[in-house]
Amino acid sequence: MKFKDTFVFIAGCARNPKIKGAVCPSSKYLARAMISGIPNGKEGIILELGAGSGAVTNALVERGYSKNLISVEYDPKLAEYLSKKYPEVEVVNDSAENVKKILGDRASKLVAVVSSLPFLSLPPDMSKRIVSEVENAMPEGARFIQFTYNLMRKPEAIGFKHMKSLNTIKVFRNLPPARVDVLEKFA
Repeated sequence: MKFKDTFVFIAGCARNPKIKGAVCPSSKYLARAMISGIPNGKEGIILELGAGSGAVTNALVERGYSKNLISVEYDPKLAEYLSKKYPEVEVVNDSAENVKKILGDRASKLVAVVSSLPFLSLPPDMSKRIVSEVENAMPEGARFIQFTYNLMRKPEAIGFKHMKSLNTIKVFRNLPPARVDVLEKFA
């Protein structure tokens, strides 16, 4: 992570401490673990939620997903920063509560949702709305990839009703250590 990215991330934390959920950007190891859950060879839209200063966005762009990537960031300054840094990516300054509106008719082409949302620190009613909105927008077979710093939390604790757990990856080369959960939507 570059110094400027870290500075931008910390400034975002200072503006919105309750919705950030982290004190430093995700490591490249966590970002790589997250994108490893995206199905190989499957064409479609990748939706990134909680893009922050772009640690996961960068990994997605390096992997070649920029033309199919929609990155959603709530903080307007971080969204503007990402738009300038990654002009080839569609960056949307909005809440993850509006996923269906953001995707529109592209929802049926959704392959994966890569989420860095801090569900443990968001207000519970907001988390429930986001989970419901995301799950309703996802087609069957799409994957939801989420990381957490709570290494003991079960993937089901997120609150989805039509998701099954496919994989869990622990990432110790991150501050703090994290776990990535890969879930898949079923009918």
